[in-house]
Amino acid sequence: MTDHPSSSAPSARGRSRRKEARPAELLEAATRLFVEKGYAATKVEEVAALAKVSKGTLFLYYPSKQALLKAVVRENIAGRFAE
Repeated sequence: MTDHPSSSAPSARGRSRRKEARPAELLEAATRLFVEKGYAATKVEEVAALAKVSKGTLFLYYPSKQALLKAVVRENIAGRFAE
């Protein structure tokens, strides 16, 4: 088993950048699904799939579906007050 440092370094950097963007990606996916389907009909699995992460990853950032909804509302309202 040989390790190729040159091949793993770029993917590590990519994961790092992606990790920083995940909360925003999750909020964007949740907002889209909550608007399209409604909060009650949206499953956290669907939000995770749309954001291209696992359900477990979603729960690392938002401990519950309700916490995700609160973050979506907070993000959308905060943006309007800035205007």
